[in-house]
Amino acid sequence: MDHYDVITIGAGGAAYPAAFKLKRSGRSVLMIDKKGVMSGNCLSEGCVPSKAIIENVHNYVKMKRFGDYSLDYEKLVYLKDHVQDIRYKQHAVELSEAGLSIKKGNARLVDDHTVSVDDGTGTVSYSADHIIIASGSDTFIPKFPGAELALTSSSFYSVSPKVRHLPKSITIIGGGYIGMETASFLSLLGTKVYVIEMLSKPLATMDPEPVDALMPLLPQCEYYMNSAVKSIERVADGYRVSFDHNGSMEHIDSEFVMLAAGRAPVIPEGTEELGIKYQKSGIIVNEGMQTNIRNIYATGDVNGITPLFHAAKRQSVVAANNILAGDILVDYFDPVSVPFTIFTVPQLSFVGILPEQAKRENIKFTTAEFSLDHDAMAQINGEMFGKIKLLVDSRMKIIGGYVIGNDAGNIINEIALAISKGLNIRDFAEMAHQHPMTFEELDSIGRQFY
Repeated sequence: MDHYDVITIGAGGAAYPAAFKLKRSGRSVLMIDKKGVMSGNCLSEGCVPSKAIIENVHNYVKMKRFGDYSLDYEKLVYLKDHVQDIRYKQHAVELSEAGLSIKKGNARLVDDHTVSVDDGTGTVSYSADHIIIASGSDTFIPKFPGAELALTSSSFYSVSPKVRHLPKSITIIGGGYIGMETASFLSLLGTKVYVIEMLSKPLATMDPEPVDALMPLLPQCEYYMNSAVKSIERVADGYRVSFDHNGSMEHIDSEFVMLAAGRAPVIPEGTEELGIKYQKSGIIVNEGMQTNIRNIYATGDVNGITPLFHAAKRQSVVAANNILAGDILVDYFDPVSVPFTIFTVPQLSFVGILPEQAKRENIKFTTAEFSLDHDAMAQINGEMFGKIKLLVDSRMKIIGGYVIGNDAGNIINEIALAISKGLNIRDFAEMAHQHPMTFEELDSIGRQFY
């Protein structure tokens, strides 16, 4: 049996930052991944390909100010495929330069130092001093008749996806961020979009204040809230979704149906037998990414703390640092300072403590905001809507904030950095942000206090 210092189960963002760091530190590392490539779901069918489509649709919308432009959806899908191809090749070079390789196959935990891999031709076992479970998450498929007839995010965003033409109509089951991002760009391109959601509103698990401010700015869709899907069936022109809407049965016919009811952690086989504690949201870890078994760590979507690619990368490094310290916690993951962006058009980005949480936890806070209709870059882009809002505590420390509209996904990173480093609002007030960039409104907000 071959022995390694560290084995990672997975080769995505929750695994390869740790693998690279550990390898540079002289440790031997084996990465095991069912796809056999370095990427994870973010590149294969998630954040990168979806934004390759959404960002270009956003550009198309801005260009329509100057004339009657059209967009060839099939060419847009080709561009998305091309971006994925570029990044897969880039990752292959990075992997080779790091002196690492990936064993393709399905991993199973045998004991706290052994992992077996089924590569389709047989099973091979490997031992290690440490194991990092970085197996990610997968699309959650609800159990109702006809669920197998629906598309998923993979149908739009995987390499050479199933959907290569613009649908005339689509019913999206689920009003979370994946469903809303897809609904947003499809509606802008002329697709008739229906959104069915079990809860009372789209994005219902997020702070209501920024969500309520976002919703009126989104492209037109037809929403059915408080609705439970009962079945999907084929009909002459596509598919029929039957659902219970506020106590009465209703039906929607559309060309396609997409399931966007969330994601579920991929728990490796053998986890329960080994005694690793986990719950519905994922494997339970401490602040240092350790499971209840000292030499086994769990990073990224599989622990369910902050299921985002950039959070997974940070957690991966935290695990590596603690492994290098002999399983003594010297590094910690801070979920509060991790930014989140919903890539609808317009975008909503947020980070830290937002109003609902602050009120719930009796945190005293003051807010200040800037309306982007007064921002030069928003005016240049023809997007004179949205706002930046910051929350500060009684010490004037920045504790949270959100951005709706122009460049939200970039601006939120500076707010996140301020929260991470304990900056106060005066630090923004005294910063000379470049003009004309929407970032400069952070010091505009700061000057409301000083």
